[in-house]
Amino acid sequence: MTDAQPPLPDQKRSVGRPKDMAKRDAMMDAAACLFFRNGLEAVTMEAVAREAGVSKVTVYGHFASKEALFGSVIRRETATIRQGLTQLPDTHDAVRQSLINVGVSMVRFLLEPHVLAVERVMSNQGEQHPKLLQAFFEAGPWAISQWLQEKLEGLANAGHLSLPAPERAADQLCSMWQGMLIKEVRMGVRTPPSDKELKQQIISAVDVFLAAYAAPKPAG
Repeated sequence: MTDAQPPLPDQKRSVGRPKDMAKRDAMMDAAACLFFRNGLEAVTMEAVAREAGVSKVTVYGHFASKEALFGSVIRRETATIRQGLTQLPDTHDAVRQSLINVGVSMVRFLLEPHVLAVERVMSNQGEQHPKLLQAFFEAGPWAISQWLQEKLEGLANAGHLSLPAPERAADQLCSMWQGMLIKEVRMGVRTPPSDKELKQQIISAVDVFLAAYAAPKPAG
């Protein structure tokens, strides 16, 4: 349910005066905390203002509606997800160990609280906000899949893998890496795995993947 019409902006603020970006960041931080904890419908602009320590007028001065604020939060968080992809390892040396390193880094990233929080909210609110859901998939799941596909194609071009369908292979490997783990942690039925547990899962997935896709060794 959308909030009532906002009060009139502060008439003392001169036309064209830049908005206070520190306050904007504080409002978005507060909104993210509330949205991810309570969901979109349960949050009001008044609650965001209280959490951020600003007035309701100030919130409406930056965001025309609760939906606009929610959209800004989701776009910021999906940009963070995209940035996280650039921090994953980039190596084609020692194919098995390379895939283990990539898998461990990727699943650790997917288990980051802010990534889990965005996925949780989008699974609940995406049907009501299809454009935001599309933006989330483009910045998150689809970007991860594309990134992994490019990694595997690089390994195939180097002669390490035989991939008749790189896109399908990337989807299979990513699915095996995650197993039920991501869903269980997201839904709160288990705690995040230890480093040892995570590595064991990744190693098992990589070994199954290589059994299917490792390039044949030259005869002799």
